[in-house]
Amino acid sequence: MQRIVAITAILLLAIAPIAGAQNVPSMGKLGIGVNGGLMLPASGDITNDSSFSDIFKAGPQFGAHVNYTPIKELTLRTGFSYAFMKMKDEVRGSGTNEPYFSVTYAYVDGVLNLGSLIKSERSVVNPYIAAGGGMYFWKITEDGVGGDAQKLGNNEEFKKTSLGLHFGPGVEIFATPALSVFVEGKYHIILTKDEDKFGADFKNMSAIEVAAGLTYHFPLGK
Repeated sequence: MQRIVAITAILLLAIAPIAGAQNVPSMGKLGIGVNGGLMLPASGDITNDSSFSDIFKAGPQFGAHVNYTPIKELTLRTGFSYAFMKMKDEVRGSGTNEPYFSVTYAYVDGVLNLGSLIKSERSVVNPYIAAGGGMYFWKITEDGVGGDAQKLGNNEEFKKTSLGLHFGPGVEIFATPALSVFVEGKYHIILTKDEDKFGADFKNMSAIEVAAGLTYHFPLGK
């Protein structure tokens, strides 16, 4: 995944000089795209002396999205993503099981298009800031990415559906009026805290997402 992000970043720089003249982003266009990258655990205590980043390591993330630009300054984006992170070997010990943190999340974003402020006839670069929220369906598995959730001491399963927020910057470059590629970073705050289910030591978790992707744009109607 690191290679995919790096290659996409190189492509962003390579296509900018050859992209045709257009104003970006264009109003009234619908976009459909895919993305992929890395999800890195950031903060949030899982036990009294171990945080999210102490227990799990970075893993892949991939998803799909749809966006619409009602005005040139603002794009509305919705989509879903899936990510998983393997438990660190030194934490799981010598056992044969391989626990994972896995999460599927559906989200809605508002994207402030800073590229709309660029006064240029050849405006192909659109730096932006995205912010939004969504639902995070997560679990800590017993064994494997798709395995059953771990059982807690109170016989509850180590999983939950949580609300979350995220925000971060990105840059989009239009290779053609209909096709753009982008690289972005997001900071996710997942509201996982639930003292009744997980105990007082378990806190809200956060993660950092670094992703690259592409979007195909086409007008709605005539």
